[in-house]
Amino acid sequence: MVGHRPSDWHVLDLDKDPTPGDPQRVRTLAKTLHDFADDVSEALRLVKGMAGETTLAEWAGKSATVFKEEFSGVPKNLKKLEKSYGMCGDALADFWPKLERAQALADRALVKAREARQDLTSAQSKLSSADSWVTRASKEADKYKDDPTGSKSDGDKPDEAKVRAATRDAQHAKTAQTNAQSAVDSAQSALDAAKKMAEDARKMREDAARDA
Repeated sequence: MVGHRPSDWHVLDLDKDPTPGDPQRVRTLAKTLHDFADDVSEALRLVKGMAGETTLAEWAGKSATVFKEEFSGVPKNLKKLEKSYGMCGDALADFWPKLERAQALADRALVKAREARQDLTSAQSKLSSADSWVTRASKEADKYKDDPTGSKSDGDKPDEAKVRAATRDAQHAKTAQTNAQSAVDSAQSALDAAKKMAEDARKMREDAARDA
């Protein structure tokens, strides 16, 4: 559907479309204004042609005087009308492609933000699990730390295999935590980049509207 815009801008922490508008409607309006300006131009040509006709020039009398007085301002008014509509048409004709480009940029930002949000949610979930794993593994590993005072008897010392297993588990947990944190940071960076892209699109549209 022409003019349809996405609605889930909250993904970018926005409450509305940063690039509102319908480029095709603006394009149609620009053409309408240009067509009207062309019609006025044709009318102006006809009016000037009438002014040069011999019959009108030779017309005398009170009615002729009144007509000529009223008629004298028509070409000037038509020129103003043609110019104003032509300028409006030119402005809109210049604006709609810029609006279209700004919307394309905003839409790309939204697509990237959706992906980044999904990645961020997944990464945060994995980080939370990794944090819990680190806590459990570290606690378990602490139970098997060597006795620095040598106060424990051989019978009280933990099984060496269990110590190694607990140590490996703690190391794996910390590696998983580091990787998960890296994934969170990466997803957040991607989301920040998408937000920057959306902001660039908003500024592009505003600049185009101001120039128009």
